[in-house]
Order: sequence, then structure tokens, then C-alpha cells
Amino acid sequence: MVSPTDRGGPSPAPLPPPPARRKVTLQGVPETLVIPLYAKALDSRDPHSILHDRAADRIVRSLDYDFDRLRFPGRPQILAARARQIDEWVREFVAAHPEGTVLNLGCGLDARYARVQPPTSVLWLDLDLPEVIALRQKFLEELGSPRTVATSVTSPGWLEELPADRPTLAVADGVFEYLTADDVRSFVGRLTAHFAHGGLVLDVMNSYAVGLGNARLEGRSEARLRWAVDDLAELDRVAGRWRRTGSASALGSRYLPFRVRMTYAIAFLSRRLRTAIRLVRYEF
Repeated sequence: MVSPTDRGGPSPAPLPPPPARRKVTLQGVPETLVIPLYAKALDSRDPHSILHDRAADRIVRSLDYDFDRLRFPGRPQILAARARQIDEWVREFVAAHPEGTVLNLGCGLDARYARVQPPTSVLWLDLDLPEVIALRQKFLEELGSPRTVATSVTSPGWLEELPADRPTLAVADGVFEYLTADDVRSFVGRLTAHFAHGGLVLDVMNSYAVGLGNARLEGRSEARLRWAVDDLAELDRVAGRWRRTGSASALGSRYLPFRVRMTYAIAFLSRRLRTAIRLVRYEF
């Protein structure tokens, strides 16, 4: 066969180089954002996806990172189900309070805003450490973030600058377990003192899950899980006068595919596994 060049014709245009992948240089707790991100990406590739988070998959494919390094030790559907339940609670809040505020704490590279799609009247803030927000800024189109705040959850001042007269929901998805109990108690107190009405949605891990998580992180990351909740009564005492309005086990989530629920059915009989990761909702 004679090629176009042999015939004297123009040479075919060279293929464009593949897009450069962005290198992840985060360390310590900020680096752990890759754990839920990768879990959501894997879930999105499943024919029976729970979250359908295509943005997570696109971001994962564009990052230069060894995701097996900090891969979640369980099934990725667990973290996808955790996010799905929290999304539902956030949707309920913004439906009831279309003029409210949502604080998406420790947002990492999560696309919750794009998944929830709140009305534009909602003040939505995606908050994380400065180095995480710098990385997040590169993916705003996929994430749909309307406004970001570069600070630590525990830093003083930023919370008190927000409007106090709007119902406010704080969302801590995979965040508080990296803080101390005193840090969590202090943050809850600041929420109560500043806002007239609102709520908190969070996940908690028991001592067994925290131990497993830290064993997984050992030698791979400087991050450590620090706060364990074995009994929700402990959390109620931290919440003070707040009212607990919902709780669910991530391992027993109704959003898990049937095959995954059956895998955990026997394990679910064990209290330490049943309470390993729980999702809790409060109102104040």
C-alpha cells in the first residue's frame, strides 16, 4: 500500500500529546482526600453505581498519583453509600431552607455541590486547608464549587464572619475523625453560639474502625485518625442541647447493592462492625 507521503501528498497531522496529569503533592491529613475520591471513582465505573459521580472518575484519571497507596481497605461502595446518605440529608435541608447556608467542611475534591444542585439562593461554602483548595481550584468546572474558603475547620474567626440569621447546616464527611474530641466539642460550641438555627451532619468511626484505619495508614501517610465514638450517647453529650434526628450504619446502608449487603449480613451481627462507620444528623 502506498502512503500519502509516498504519493507526494500531505503528511497526516500529528496526534496531540495527551494532557499532562496533575501531580498530587499533598501530605498528611490533606493527602487522605484521595481515599473517598478514588472510592467514588471506582463506584462510578460500576454498572450498579450508588453515587454516579462521574466528576470523581474524571479527576482521578487526570491525577498523577498511586491510588493504591491509600486505598480504602473495604469496598468502595461503603464510602459511596456514606456520601449518598449525606447528600440526601443535605437535599432535605436545602429544600426546607432555600435561603440557608451549607458549610461543606473538609471538602477535598468532593463534588457534593454538583450532586445536590441546591438553589442559587443557598449560600454554599466549600472549606478545606489552603493546599487542598489550591488543588481544588483546578477542577472547579467538574466540582461546580460556587465559593471556597481556604482555612482549617478549627481555625478561629472564619465561622463568626458568616451571617448568623440564616439556617446553617455544617457537613463533616470524613473530617472529624482526624480531629481530637476537644476540637470537635469546640467547633460544636462555636456553631451553637453563632447561629440561631441549623444542624450538623457527620460520620463517626468506633475504636475498632479507627484502629484498622491507622494500621492501614501506618508507613503510608503521616495522617492519623484521632477521634473514635463507640456509643452515640457520647456524641449526644458533645452535641449538648442539640436534637439527634437521624442515624444510620454505613455497612448496613439501604443504598448498598444487594450483593454487598449480603456480604456484610453476617458481619453486621457483630456490634463492632455494625457501628464501625455511622452517619448522624443533628438539629439545633
